[in-house]
Amino acid sequence: MRFYPTVAIITPMNDTVAPPEELPPLSLQQRGRAGALAPIVVLNTFLNIITLSIYRFWGKTKVRQYLWRQTYFMDEPLEYSGAGGELFKGFLAAFLLVLLPMAIVSNLAETYLDLESTAFAVFSVLSYIVVYLLIGMAIYRARRYRLSRTVWRGIRGGMSGSSRQYAVRYLLSWALTLITLGWTYPWMRLTLFGRLMEETTFGNRAFVFRAGLGPLYRIFAICWIASFLVLAVAMLGLEILGHSDTEFSLTWTAGFSFWQIGLLWLILLPVFMIWYKVREINHFAQATSFMGISFQMDATLWNLMRLVVPNLLIIICTLGFGMPFAQMRTFRYFCDHLTIQGELTPAWIEQTRAEAPTIGEGLADVFDLGAV
Repeated sequence: MRFYPTVAIITPMNDTVAPPEELPPLSLQQRGRAGALAPIVVLNTFLNIITLSIYRFWGKTKVRQYLWRQTYFMDEPLEYSGAGGELFKGFLAAFLLVLLPMAIVSNLAETYLDLESTAFAVFSVLSYIVVYLLIGMAIYRARRYRLSRTVWRGIRGGMSGSSRQYAVRYLLSWALTLITLGWTYPWMRLTLFGRLMEETTFGNRAFVFRAGLGPLYRIFAICWIASFLVLAVAMLGLEILGHSDTEFSLTWTAGFSFWQIGLLWLILLPVFMIWYKVREINHFAQATSFMGISFQMDATLWNLMRLVVPNLLIIICTLGFGMPFAQMRTFRYFCDHLTIQGELTPAWIEQTRAEAPTIGEGLADVFDLGAV
């Protein structure tokens, strides 16, 4: 028997086989520049003035288109597919079907009802209920419209829930917060934000929101108690000085009254609540996930103040015309301080089958909710 040596046959690798696609990191960037945004703002301001603010719907659309396409996720820009005509039609519908009838009914009530009567009091309460319901509905529908016009890699966002159900939650949450003197505010914020996030979709995939109340209440209790201690000390000091006959006390009490002290407290309250807001932003981001990826925010008191204070100055000093610059700074803040962890495969996301709204956020414009 003869044995033949075994020969290994090695087939060279085909150089034409493409390596697996390397996906860019999960980063969110805002690359807009004030110099590029300025011509849009100047033209919008001029056209708003000569058209008596009618052009604002098209101007807002141009600002959104710029901010969206300068926002990059995984090195690919977002797109805004909305149109000014959609916003205009939404405003007309809200004005004719909501604002105008409400104004007529309110005028009739003030004309034919005694302002001191029980009937007028009941009417006033019902009016507040309707307004809060409409505001809740406006918040939801505006978010749904903007998400439906937000496109990334050809896939658009959306909302899967009901604006009416959210409006009822919004009304009841605020009513409970007022009854409890603010103590249910963290619960309200978590409930409403959680509902929005859980019904937010991108393509055929939904976001997940899981958050506890404990971390929010620890800081909220400190802020709430501190703010009321300031109010109590101020009112006690005013009462003591009011019973003193010194020249200093007479001068002090002549310049202040209890309602002015209350107004001062309302001004100082947001300063106390900024600590709470920092904790809320970080907590909500940490509780949100999408297809296995997680989010982290590193908001601090200092960097949030550096966002809020200049934004207020920009809006005030420009009489509101500089709002787009403040909005761009807000975009950049969240992009710069948000960390996204995990792996995302965009190919697993399919286009949503939900129908997109055909008109813009008319109610939000009627109530001037101030969204981008």
